[in-house]
Amino acid sequence: TEEKNIVNDFLDIELASERYKNYNNLEIIVIEEAGSAIENLLVYEYAYKDFHSFGNKSTPADKQRLGWILDTTQIKELKNKYNAKNDYQWKIADIRNFKINIMKNETFIKIINSGEYTNLPEKLILRVTKPLIIDDYNAFISFRLGVLGYNTINYYTALMKKVNGKWQMRASYWDGSVE
Repeated sequence: TEEKNIVNDFLDIELASERYKNYNNLEIIVIEEAGSAIENLLVYEYAYKDFHSFGNKSTPADKQRLGWILDTTQIKELKNKYNAKNDYQWKIADIRNFKINIMKNETFIKIINSGEYTNLPEKLILRVTKPLIIDDYNAFISFRLGVLGYNTINYYTALMKKVNGKWQMRASYWDGSVE
């Protein structure tokens, strides 16, 4: 499906980045519950509203640079269209270019809360939302990646743009900031 293509193209970009060079030998665990596609939109909306607060207007150059593909009316329409239901469970076969294992969120929380992670080898823990496809060429995806029990390495929502049949990262949104 196109959602799997988005996820795989995103992971190819993200996990090849410099920040993971010290972790590339660790086992990768994907949290089974994909979360809701609406989560992606909420982060974008927060960053969009924060940028435009206090009467700030975005120029055409800002829109291009920051990936403002939706305005407040379009955001509201999409929020009404999609619900917050968690309707997808990741499977090992969904991720093509990395060897992964799957863990239920409940198991992950139990390991953290019990302190059991201190007795386990380090692992990269990856939580990826189901992509929110805006149109044939634009989609949002959110993810959080950390080392089991220790720290979060990265967390953001990305605007993915399809170019020549491949999904590329166009812009990134954090709660209140844009890159």
